[in-house]
Amino acid sequence: MITAIAAGLAAFPAVGFAVLVDSVLRPAPAGPVRAAHRRAAAARRLDTAVFEEIPPGTRWLVCDTTACAHLSTRHVPDGDGHRCTGCDTVKGDR
Repeated sequence: MITAIAAGLAAFPAVGFAVLVDSVLRPAPAGPVRAAHRRAAAARRLDTAVFEEIPPGTRWLVCDTTACAHLSTRHVPDGDGHRCTGCDTVKGDR
């Protein structure tokens, strides 16, 4: 019993010194972590996503114009074809 107490007291100064070194001399980079937490909290408060209902007959087609960078964009039905929602060009039905 006494040896256990003596061993605990002998180990305490080393633990205390390690805590002192970690907390005073070598602080953790908490600034970037706190900044990331603030940005995430602000994004949650400012979450203003607006969802719209997609019209029936909508297709995601590759747009042939360089304005849309030849990406698959939403094309909504327009007369005989489909109108691109990015650049307003009309593609005929194929």
